[in-house]
Formats: sequence, structure tokens, C-alpha cells
Amino acid sequence: MNRLALFLCSVVLSSATLSFAATLPQEYPWQRTLRQHLGTLRANDFVIDQHELGFPDAYATTDNDRLYRDWIVLGHMGREPVTAAFRAEPKHFVLSAIEGDAIRCFPEPAALAWWIQFDYPGNPYAGSEAGMRRALVIAIVDMLMLETAHVEPYTIKPDFMGANLGTWAYTYQVCKGQLPEPARAAFREGMRHYFTLMERIAPRDGNSNMDMRELATLAELDHVFAGDQAMHRRIIDLARRILFGNPDRGPATSDPRRGTFHPAGYIGEADGPETSYNGISLFHLAEAAMISRGDPDWDAFMPEVIRRMVRFKAFNTFPEPGGGYEGPSSWSTRTNDPYTRDQRDRPWRPFAEAMLTDEALFRLQIDPATYDGKAFGLASREVMLEDIRKSIDQFNRKPRRPEKWKADVAPVWKEFHWPNDLPYTWDYYVKGSYDRFAKLVSNKSPMLLPPFQREANFNESFDEEFWMAKRGEWGFQVEALPHMSRSYDKGGSGALAGGSLATFWTKKTGVVVLGRLPNKWNYVTWDKIEQWPTHHLWGRTKEGKAFSSGRQWHPWTRFEPPTNTRRVHVLGSLGPRQTVEQEDSIEAGHVYYRREFEMTKDGLKIRSELLSRGTDEVSELWETIPIFLNPTQRAGSPDTTIEFQINEIWSSASNKQTAGVRSIRAKRLDGAILIGFDQPQRISLSDEFTTAYQKKDKFRNIKIDLLDGQKMMPIKTGVGYVVRALSR
Repeated sequence: MNRLALFLCSVVLSSATLSFAATLPQEYPWQRTLRQHLGTLRANDFVIDQHELGFPDAYATTDNDRLYRDWIVLGHMGREPVTAAFRAEPKHFVLSAIEGDAIRCFPEPAALAWWIQFDYPGNPYAGSEAGMRRALVIAIVDMLMLETAHVEPYTIKPDFMGANLGTWAYTYQVCKGQLPEPARAAFREGMRHYFTLMERIAPRDGNSNMDMRELATLAELDHVFAGDQAMHRRIIDLARRILFGNPDRGPATSDPRRGTFHPAGYIGEADGPETSYNGISLFHLAEAAMISRGDPDWDAFMPEVIRRMVRFKAFNTFPEPGGGYEGPSSWSTRTNDPYTRDQRDRPWRPFAEAMLTDEALFRLQIDPATYDGKAFGLASREVMLEDIRKSIDQFNRKPRRPEKWKADVAPVWKEFHWPNDLPYTWDYYVKGSYDRFAKLVSNKSPMLLPPFQREANFNESFDEEFWMAKRGEWGFQVEALPHMSRSYDKGGSGALAGGSLATFWTKKTGVVVLGRLPNKWNYVTWDKIEQWPTHHLWGRTKEGKAFSSGRQWHPWTRFEPPTNTRRVHVLGSLGPRQTVEQEDSIEAGHVYYRREFEMTKDGLKIRSELLSRGTDEVSELWETIPIFLNPTQRAGSPDTTIEFQINEIWSSASNKQTAGVRSIRAKRLDGAILIGFDQPQRISLSDEFTTAYQKKDKFRNIKIDLLDGQKMMPIKTGVGYVVRALSR
């Protein structure tokens, strides 16, 4: 073989060898320092022998507050943050095992750190130095590798970085005692590096729910960099900018077009209101509020953010007579699960909310009238001790993911987008909570119940976007959102807003009129408009193109008065700019709708009108009221029945158009509501249909004919009616 051939062969072999020799990145000085630290560790540094939780006899005498603090975690142990990295063999954590054919490392450093700082006396991991080293190794590998998961740093999404950086910060706070000072400084420099990237790409009302993890991360970083006033100011300014659009704004003055927080009490998704995903936002913001509690700069805005968000959730919680709760979601931009079924409702989240604000006391699920020492949110000492014993026994019998520890090699590193959630109520428990909650139960505080379950009446406006009221045994929600998403089109927001009766509720029926997003946000299609479960004025042109007040993105709205409201007005266009895909359906700027909602002593009076030049040919025109028949997940409950009154005679309603209908009666469970018209109407029902996304409920729409056989759009038409509760 000649020299050239030998040279080429050696190059190929060298390239092949290099391609299988994965090493940790060493571009920055802090990366090199941290890798050098990993090289000093040996397998003996990671030995952990004991893995079972115990229940010491002396624990039974612990004080109420400490017992309650532990019970919130151990007594509700459904998602305990234990990972395979605790039981993995020590050899997996040395540098020679991490580098090789690929970068190999276990995930979840903060999960290890949480168990290490959890000083329950029966916890074998409490204070484990070997556990601390394991957690730090995982965090360091994560920190060194994160930028390699993306083409360039600026493509790293805020929710990616918020989660990762937060786990490193938490791990550092718990385990930093196992780092020599040069490695500590390098670790902090690495976090500062990613914080600077996060500053540049902070979220703005796009996919906000996971992005709110960034607020908890900022609160944690504020502890990491305690004493650094310049860093503290950057952190506070970024938190305010993410939430309110500007560091100088706050919860009441937030600019939701630039920030994420809407003063009504929700985090916007694609610029609009949201139900289910707001649970994720609230989960992370409650964590941020717990971590930062007591710092004046954080306390200037975070408690009020939590109060408003929990309050909005409370007023979207409508009790059902047979137990449980329902709520509307027609105006939700992305999900159709109501607030009562929002996401990220980990067992400890309601406790955190209740510790932070009285508005969240209903989240403890305690009815003071029937409390017997057992409840989700509060239990007697005997019950708490027994719950902890049972949970520990179950934990020891069925350890989580038992086979993954036995692998010969650790898993290949990858960016871990959603690390385990940590029970932050233990870390940041508010002292005295047990006695405070117990006293409220003893005093039978009405705040332990959601607003619609309390005896008191109320009349509330939420930033002149939502009107919620209760009078006696009936109540309602009207949405009159003045502006929806910029992405309010196909592939963007699916909300059905524009001014509508989102819910009419009575104590005996639960919800009867109910708005629900029919499907996932980008599957709300015009060809299925007849099966939109929302209160809207809609129709079709002679070509079959649909239009609707329910897809109005920027109506004019007025609450009279803004507080203690008695009347709400809405005016909107049914022409172009309503939605992208329907902009040519009817003549530009020539067709409008207006609605008026007025609370009377016994019901809600509604007037819905259409105004036009009479120049568009149409095939149908309807006012629709959505009737909630049944939650399909709850077997055995009878469907709501619907009846028409013609003259003085009541008969079962059908999908056949019926003239001369004076009233409609909808019976559900032990009660009924009456929809009484100001003059007889031509009415039919849609076929039964079921929503197709998270909350799969059965509906039927009442269709009030506004066309009366005409071919041209009426110059003026409308309908007036009152919705009220009936005694059966």
C-alpha cells in the first residue's frame, strides 16, 4: 500500500474514531471549569444504599403545622418526584461514563434535590451528600449541553429555558455545598449566560401556559443571586415585562397586547382568554409567588396576580346539583375543558393557592356544613397520620419505574422539556396554615365554597370583559370581550366570542345554557357552524358561506355601569376582518349585529338584532342558544328535555321548524329554566351533537329563525327574550 493510501486510510479511521468520541462542550470558560470538576469525581462519591421510606414512632407526636406540611405531599402522593437516578449504579455519574459513544446522563436533577432537602424523618435521601453530587452532575451536563439541542441559541424557546434553568437553579440552591468555589462560580456564570438569552426572547402571549414556568425560574434565580442588586433589578424588570408588557405596569394596568396577564384575571393564549391551559399558568405563577413571598419588589405585584387569577377561576366554577362543577369555555382560545377541569392541578397546587389568597379557599374542597374531619384539603391528626402511613407502604411496595435503574448504561442525554413538578408547598409552606384553615372550617366561612355555591348575591364585572352575577338561586355569565387574538383565524384561535350568554345556571338545574368550544382551537370550522355550542347570531349566504357574531374579533362593548353592572351592550360587524377565511362572505361594512343584556329582578333580558342594507342574498339566518344536555363522562344522568309553548300548550320540541312559539322550557335534574319571547317565534332544534375535544359533552342548539323565508338579508331583524329560573 503506498503512502497516500496509508494516509487516507488513517484519516478515515481517525474520523470514524472521533465521530464516536462524544465530549461535553467546552466553548465557554465556565463550561471548561465545570467539566474539570466532573473529572475529579469518582464512583465512590455517588454511593446510596438505603431507598425505603420509614415511619418513625416519634413522628406521631409532631406538631400540627409540620404534620400538615408533610401530609400535603405524602398524603396525596400521586406524582412523587422520585427518579431512576437515585437507584442507578454510582458508575454512571463519573465523567468517563458520561462521555463516550454519546453523552449519557439521567434527567431530573431538581427531583433528586427535592428529596434531599425534604427532611421528613423517615426519608432516607434527606441530606444525602451522594445524592447532592448526583443531582449536580445531572444539572451540569444539562447546562453544558442545552445549546447543542438547537441550531442556534436564539431558537431556544422560553418554556424550554424556563424549565431547564429553573431545575438548575433549584438544584444549585440545595446542593451547592458539594461544589468547590471555582465550580460554584462557574455554575452561576452558566445560569447567568442562559438568563441573558432568556431576557432576549421572553414570551409574549403566544403559548403562554408553559412559558409561565419562567416566572418561577426568575424567583428561584433571585435567591441564587441574592445580594446582587443589578441582577435583582433585571429579574424584577423581566418578570414585569413578561406579565404586564412593561416594567412600569402592574396587574391593574397591564397591557395584554404586549404582555401575558389580562387584568380580568387570566394569562392570555394567542392574545385571548383561555380555560384549561390557564391551570398550567396558575400552577407556575403560584410557585413563583411562593418562592418570592416576602420580597417587597415581588410582593408589589405577584400576590395580586394570584388573587385575580384564582378569583376569575372561582367565578367560572358552577356547582352541579349532584356534585361536581361545570363551567363555560366557548370564549376559550385553545382548549374546551372548563376552568373546573384545568390542567396542572397537582395535589399541592390548591393548598398553595389557599395559602396565598382567601379567594382560593374553595380549592380546599371543604363544605363546612358537612365536614367530618376528612376532606381533600384538611384532615384531623389521626387521618393525616394514617394517610401518610398508607402512602409510605404503597411507595415502598411499588417504587416508580423500577426497571430503569438496572440498565448497564445511562440513557443518552436529551433536552428534557417538561421536568417533574415539585411540591413547592413543602419548600415554601406558610406557617400557621393548618390552624388558619381549621378555624375557617369551625367558623363555617362561606369563602370555603365557590361564589355560586354561597348564599350571598353578587354582581361582578371582570375588567369589562366578563359579567357574572347571582341573584337568589340563579346566575349567569355574559362575555363581552372587546378584542380577541391577532391570530383569530384558521390555524389560530378557535374562540367563539363576540358578546354572548356563556352560562345560565340555577341551583336546581346546574348549568343549562352553556357555551363550549366545540373542538381543538384549529379545528373550529365553518362547515360545522350549526354544531357550535355558543350563543350567537349566524347565517349563510346563498353560496353557503357562513358568518357569525361568534367569530367577531373586535366588537364595540359597553358595561353600564362598569361596576355593579346592570346592562351590557355589544356591537360588531359581520363583514370582512371578522375572520380571514370568511372575509368575502357578505358585503363589506354593510352588515352589523348588536346585542343588549340586562339583568332584571327575575332573570336576564336579551335583545339581539341584525342591521344591514339589505343587499346580500342569504339562505338562512338564526339566533342560537346552546342547551347543555349531559356531560357524557358522567353516566346515568338524564338528558335535559326541551319543550315549546304554543298558545298555552306545552309539547316536546323537535328539529322541525315550529311557528308561534311563545316560550321554551328546558328541564334538567330537579329544576328548569324558561326562555320567554317578547313575541311568538319560529323555532327549531339542531340535532344532538357532542363536543369533540377534551370535554366531550352533549348539546342541542335552539335555533330562532330570523329570515322568515326571505331571500335577501333583512334591513333590520331581531329577537327579544328573558331567561329565568323556574320552580318544578
